[in-house]
Amino acid sequence: MPDSSKYDFFMDELSSLEKQVYKHIQRTSEVSEENKTLHKRIKQLEKENEVLKLKVDDIETKLNNAFIDTENSQFGGLLNDEEKTQLKNKINDLISKIDFHLRS
Repeated sequence: MPDSSKYDFFMDELSSLEKQVYKHIQRTSEVSEENKTLHKRIKQLEKENEVLKLKVDDIETKLNNAFIDTENSQFGGLLNDEEKTQLKNKINDLISKIDFHLRS
């Protein structure tokens, strides 16, 4: 009789262990799938970030060209050097904020 109870105990423990292993396998599978999905999302966001960086670079180029054109045009004399510097600083701050938002 004691051998039978040891056997039953062993089988119960084995069954319990099998259930735990099965649960871990399921969870690992779920986590793996989530991981794949997140990697795909990361790739997508990196591509979007590259496009946005190109747009920012384009806007900065246009902005610099506009500054050059403004300074060379007849309206360039409307702002003194201090006002121009303040305006450039404000625009650079806005560009920095946009860049910060794009990176986050």
